[in-house]
Amino acid sequence: MKKLFFINFALFFTSLCFAIPNIMLYQNAQFVCQIKDGKIYYDDEFFFDIRGNELYQADEYIGTITEDENRLLLDFYSDGNLKNHFEYSKETGFLLIKKSYWFEEDVSEYDEKTGLIKKILYYSNGQLISYEIYDYEKGNLSKTSYYKADGSSDGYTLFVYDKKTENKIKESRFDESNNLSCVIEYDSMTKERIQKQDYNNDGSVKNKTLYDKKSGEAVERFIYDAYSKKPEKWTFIKFDKDGNYELDSTFYLSKYFCFYYGLEHYSEESKTEPIEWNENYSAFVRKYNFDKNTDGYEVIKTLKSNRMLSSMSFTLCNGNSNFYYCFNTDENDEIDISSCYEIELVKKPKNYPAMNKSGKGKGPFGFDIGMTYEEVKEACGDSELEHIADNRYYAKPKKAHPLFETYIVWISDSVGLYYIKGVSRDISTSDYGTEAKQRFNNLLATLEKKYGKFNLIDTIKSDYYWKDEKYWTEALRDGARTYQANWSVTTENYNDFDGLFGIGLGIEISNKYSTSESYIWIEYQFQNYSDAQEALNDVL
Repeated sequence: MKKLFFINFALFFTSLCFAIPNIMLYQNAQFVCQIKDGKIYYDDEFFFDIRGNELYQADEYIGTITEDENRLLLDFYSDGNLKNHFEYSKETGFLLIKKSYWFEEDVSEYDEKTGLIKKILYYSNGQLISYEIYDYEKGNLSKTSYYKADGSSDGYTLFVYDKKTENKIKESRFDESNNLSCVIEYDSMTKERIQKQDYNNDGSVKNKTLYDKKSGEAVERFIYDAYSKKPEKWTFIKFDKDGNYELDSTFYLSKYFCFYYGLEHYSEESKTEPIEWNENYSAFVRKYNFDKNTDGYEVIKTLKSNRMLSSMSFTLCNGNSNFYYCFNTDENDEIDISSCYEIELVKKPKNYPAMNKSGKGKGPFGFDIGMTYEEVKEACGDSELEHIADNRYYAKPKKAHPLFETYIVWISDSVGLYYIKGVSRDISTSDYGTEAKQRFNNLLATLEKKYGKFNLIDTIKSDYYWKDEKYWTEALRDGARTYQANWSVTTENYNDFDGLFGIGLGIEISNKYSTSESYIWIEYQFQNYSDAQEALNDVL
């Protein structure tokens, strides 16, 4: 069944391979599969037989394979109808053309080096609907332009990437009149979106949604209108990987459903004490007088009339970020007011010091996640910290490293220490950066032994003139070169990181007028960083 499911959906057709002995096929430089000895393999698993110019799974006919000059042509069928057509380069194995025939004809053209360059959509009768053009810069997609059938513009999207990680951090969508309509921002490390903002034609903000940078799930949404200076705030419940939060088998919430058999019991029990939901939340469940004069009733009624809610469902009431309402419907599918319950979610305070598995004072420079100001001060030999701005302080730890002379710590009133930065003394170095790289590599070896494998970024801008190694420090000074290493926490190395989320190590030039002096920086980001940022945003 797994293989048949794989075949029947167009999304997975690009993961199929076809037939020329010992050839590998690729899409956007990503390995698709291998053809060997008349068979097709995907991740070393056998998928298809090649019989003449036909493809079979067991004895089921799947499609054909033919050759046309320098291309390998693949056609796949479903119920006797052509559904997908692929054209691969016989020399390189790279995908050049992909056509899908489902409700319309979808044609995608690829460049071997950059990837998708054009996408065209036709009606089933061959009439053009629209098309898109993809432009690239330094190997990354920089712009997508949208066009109507008559060739007029239907808007475009611009993409921005982080200079250090090269991950996408922003995309901006413009309409056909060149008005900004939507901006989506992404976290440079996790690659998850962190904010989406929609705009009206006059440039004013229509709505804004904030997302959790680790999971990508929506956290809060702000809706603006022309009459209110203060936006309407909605808060989204955070769900587990299956979209559910369970109290027990008689009560659970999902993204579009609330099942509350036995909710009366919770209503009675939670009059004085909250329900222990899980390690992050408690919940109060109360019978709610949901009459037709309440704002909450109007919200539910509107969402239900728009078919956004099922018969037994939940939503939140306007302006309340932690209240949810369950309700049932009567025989006429109308809201049964007598069945409504209010669920108040209470977020439990996190025990950040417990994330430090090694023990107090075992973190970087003797600093641990969640340390209070007084605890950081103690780690600095009871010396007062010099306040810089916001949550930042200069610190002089007792466990200082001989190379680093400046230390900055970020301490939140609500979650404690959440970020550390160390800056080395100036390092005299040659134009090749030999001395700085030697110091860097020594630190790299120590950190690798403690935290495991790292991602080294050693890049230079393609349009920079002085690419030769003898101009290494000059390129670094001009911002054309990036030289740094990164570590990120995973489920495998979680315990080794002692509450850390990520580590960065890099080299910079000290003086913009000289290339002979450099310095090394190191940064530690703890797992309570996002909570600290959330606490800062709460004051806005």
